[in-house]
Parts: sequence; structure tokens; C-alpha cells
Amino acid sequence: MIVRVLGSAAGGGVPQWNCACANCSAARAGGQPRRSSSGFAVSRDGEQWWLINVSPDIAAQIEAAPALQPRTGRGTPIRGFLLTDANVDHLGGLAVLRQQGEHSFTVYSSAIVRELALAQRAFAPFAEPPHVWRAVAAGERLTLEPGLLATVVAVHGLTPGYAGRKPLPDAVVAYLLQDESGGGEALFAPVFAEVGEALLSAAGQAGLAFLDGSFWSDRELDGVGVTKSARALGHAPVGGPGGSLAAFAERLPRASNCNVYFAHLNNTNPLLDETSDAAAQLGRAGFALAEDGLEFRL
Repeated sequence: MIVRVLGSAAGGGVPQWNCACANCSAARAGGQPRRSSSGFAVSRDGEQWWLINVSPDIAAQIEAAPALQPRTGRGTPIRGFLLTDANVDHLGGLAVLRQQGEHSFTVYSSAIVRELALAQRAFAPFAEPPHVWRAVAAGERLTLEPGLLATVVAVHGLTPGYAGRKPLPDAVVAYLLQDESGGGEALFAPVFAEVGEALLSAAGQAGLAFLDGSFWSDRELDGVGVTKSARALGHAPVGGPGGSLAAFAERLPRASNCNVYFAHLNNTNPLLDETSDAAAQLGRAGFALAEDGLEFRL
């Protein structure tokens, strides 16, 4: 199985267009990597691809990944999408891909994500032929194509801000993808409000895991004058007592077989500064940050 990180940042990327925080300034000056909005691509054979979330940056992400580009005429090797939630930074790219010609996409999401997405006119065509939009539930096992399976993993999460940030069942899910030919398993959990047992169990099963790294601390946004906490936005902070780093480090010690990368990184996150104490803590746990363009072969 081939896994490519299309984007590693939270919505708005790094640098964010309206922000002059230390991380955005460093990225503009070339002192940190530039990052586009979070998304991943997975393939069993390098010929057909499935995207985990579709950010508004998808067109540029495809141009940076030759394997995702059309081979002849009008077309695409992208078969479909697995959506973890209904946040615009995870499905906004569907509007970019509306010029699909005769190609058909299969979209998987929970029922509530499907409902919220299809209420937006820009996404409604993806529920009409030749496309298929399937509602799935936590615990369901999907056959994406022969030899490539996906298990829907239950996580704690909230609906997006435009839908009231409600803690509804399956408002957010994660996906554990498995290559039956021996290509390994990869977990994609770029959003979660709490670290639950189902998520920990899935990470322990995977050889590669991408986890929600949005914020290091709960009140991180205070530093840029935004009075919203990480948890109120539906993201478990990585650091501190009760943070996701401690929970995953306990379940997945350095000697484990799972390679862990934190993704969906907000521009305010001190993890982006490799000289920070937060980055040192992450390194001591044996974990790392996802970066745009990273590719893995399991």
C-alpha cells in the first residue's frame, strides 16, 4: 500500500493568509516548511487512488503528485473519497473537482456528514449518477476495491461550526485502511475531540498512523486573540495532562510497530518550531510531524 500526505496543516495552511504569527512568518521566510490543508492519498498498486478528505487545496496537491494526475485526455486515477467529517477544510475540495466529465466518484462518509455536506449546493452533484455517496457507520468494514479494505473507526467529535459544534454520533470518524496482499494497515484520524479506546486500538493495529495534531494546548489560540479553546473546536490538544501525546505514547511506546505522525497542524502550534519544547517532547516519544509530500510504502 502506498500512502501520500497531500497536506499536513489545518484549514488555511501554513502560512495562513491573514496571520503574522511566528510560525507563519517563519514559513514565509523559508525557515519552516509551507503546509497546505490536510489530506491523504492511498493506493494499493499506484494505479488507482483513494483520497482521505478533499481540501480546498486539492488542485495544487494533485499537481504536486504526478501519480494523481490524468494519464491521457480527460480523466483521473482517483476512484473516490473517504470523508472523516463535514468541516469545509476536509470536503471543500469537492467543489474544485466538480469538472469531472464522465468520470464517476464514490464518496464514503457517515450519515450526518453526508446530510450536512449535501445541504450545500456545491456538493450536491456528488450524490447523483454517475457518482455514489454511501453513508457508513462506525465499525463498518468496506471493500474499496479488491484487496483494499477500510474499517470505519469510532471517534469522539463535533459537527462543524456552521452546524453548531454538536457532539453527535459519527459527526467525526477515522479510517483504518488495510491492503490484503500484505501491504500493511494505515490509520487516518486527523480530527478527534477525545482519545477513545476504539481509536487507541486501531492505532495499535496499524503500522502507520496519522493523528490530530491541530493544537498543542487547549488555550493556544489566545495567543493570536481568538477566544476559542481547542476542545470547544472539537480537537483534543496534543500536549499537557490528558493530552493525546501522553495517551498514544502509553499505548504505542517507541518499541511498537506503529509509526505515528501528527497532522492537521494549526499555524499557531508550537510543534511547528523544531526548537520548541513541544517538538522535543514529541521527539522523545518517538513520534513526528507529517509534512506535505511525504510518501510511504507499507
